[in-house]
Amino acid sequence: MASKTYRAFSRRSVETAKLDLSLIIRTLKQGEMKTAKPADWKTEALPSKKTTIHLDRTFSSQEMEHISRGLVPEQMEDKWFIYWQDDTLFFHRSWTGFCIYVVHFIPEGDRYRMVEADVNQDPAQYKEPNDERDIRMISYLVEVLLLHRVVPFPSDDLSSEKRVLIN
Repeated sequence: MASKTYRAFSRRSVETAKLDLSLIIRTLKQGEMKTAKPADWKTEALPSKKTTIHLDRTFSSQEMEHISRGLVPEQMEDKWFIYWQDDTLFFHRSWTGFCIYVVHFIPEGDRYRMVEADVNQDPAQYKEPNDERDIRMISYLVEVLLLHRVVPFPSDDLSSEKRVLIN
């Protein structure tokens, strides 16, 4: 078993292995994780220069238990502060406090649907907005940071060489 684990990690970059280890540790700590609150971190409001993108993804009540906990950064490598408030998920960059995404959900029975996101368009705060990439990035951040799943990083260049490098 250990040799399989070593081979799996040896094929990946050191940074990917660190991310995997961080996710494993967070998953093990899940029962003791606190729910993120707006006052837990320095944040700035979403600027008036923004756009709205449409989303369509549904989450189970079990998934929403994890999503609604949000994420409070624990170390310098944690780049996001995420919290849930009033059926909305707020994504702030941890170092600057800039709000990048405000994701709106609606309840549907025992499930929640992610319906739209307001996206920061201020070039001084968010340099690379792209609607399609932002849709994929929001989904990726929810999957990896809040649901603790391993999924490929969303790439604008889907060439086979790039896919090999990021997976």
